[in-house]
Amino acid sequence: MRYFARDGASKFLLASLALLLLSSTVFHRLGYRVLPQEAPPARNAEVARSVWRTFSLEAPGFRVFGHELRQLSRETHRGYRQDVFSLGRHGQLFPKHSVLSGVVGALSYGLFGDAGFWILQQILALLLFYSTFRMTSLVAKRESGVLTLTSIALLSETLIGFFCYEFSYDLHGLVLLVCGLHLMYCRPLWGSALAALSVFVRPSYVLLLPFLLSAWSGLPQRSGRVADVLLGTGAVLVVYFAVNDLMWGSPFATAYHRMVAFSPQGEPFIEQHPGFSLDVLLADWWRKLFDPRVGLLIFNPALFAFPWVCAWARRSERKWFAFSTLGGSVVYALYMFSYEQWDVSFIGNRLLLPSIYLYLLNFIPWCCALRDRIGDDGLASLAAPHSGSANQR
Repeated sequence: MRYFARDGASKFLLASLALLLLSSTVFHRLGYRVLPQEAPPARNAEVARSVWRTFSLEAPGFRVFGHELRQLSRETHRGYRQDVFSLGRHGQLFPKHSVLSGVVGALSYGLFGDAGFWILQQILALLLFYSTFRMTSLVAKRESGVLTLTSIALLSETLIGFFCYEFSYDLHGLVLLVCGLHLMYCRPLWGSALAALSVFVRPSYVLLLPFLLSAWSGLPQRSGRVADVLLGTGAVLVVYFAVNDLMWGSPFATAYHRMVAFSPQGEPFIEQHPGFSLDVLLADWWRKLFDPRVGLLIFNPALFAFPWVCAWARRSERKWFAFSTLGGSVVYALYMFSYEQWDVSFIGNRLLLPSIYLYLLNFIPWCCALRDRIGDDGLASLAAPHSGSANQR
């Protein structure tokens, strides 16, 4: 049995690698770049190069960009906003987006040059797919490789569609959340610490931690499991608050609280980051669901089965896992849909990747159960005439 499990995992990884290479080939032929200019991936790559060369998170290009914006503001007498850097505690210009991505990307850059950013994305995507395969197989109590690949490739294009190709920090946060959840099944201390590291990528992921940390609570409790989860999470959060204090001047300040804008006179000031609003949450749902650029259902047709997946969750032997992950999925999606800039994305809404993926962890086992039930019904219908003819004899 163990041999067949290893064989199934090997085949799944090979198929996943083929899928990723095909996707990358298509985007490359279409002219897309791993590091699109003036976009967050390129800025994160600048930070990675700076970390590798000078051990500094302050990329040289940030100063140049800030000087250009200041000069442009003075010449045009217009204010300008930017989404690249935030003001550090002592006047440094640190990246606004995912400090962790620059640190992790530095090693791959040092080993492979700019190609390392693409290589890193493929490695992380394989880890993500593998954790998905293992968790869904565990919940479904059967191998879910084919259904997992089908769901990733055809029913949730938001991920495979683009963010495994470019140097996207959204993939980095998602890998930490999902692989951390997987690791928590057998190593709660390290799994909870890995999931908690996601707050270094996007602070809003802290909303998901209570759901993920409790997802495996339905397991037979072993001594110290709860303590391990709390210790792993607590240790990472203590480091996170310390880093915030060093970089931004307060344990509870983040890069989003220290964004720099420029007045019409060219003077820099700290801009209030667009917040979350109930009015935004209640408005524009047609676009949120069906917009051809960022529509949630357009790019993730697996979500059309949401009511049936919820009904399956009520009957599942892993009820706690199902309701924890589905609850986290819904809560985080609603939170991001209340964000004023909820549609800053394309080829699907990248801000909702955690919600989509937590849903898939239940959608795939539901598909397995549905396939088994259809198969049993088919066998029963085939057997019925034979039993009838036997009775007539």
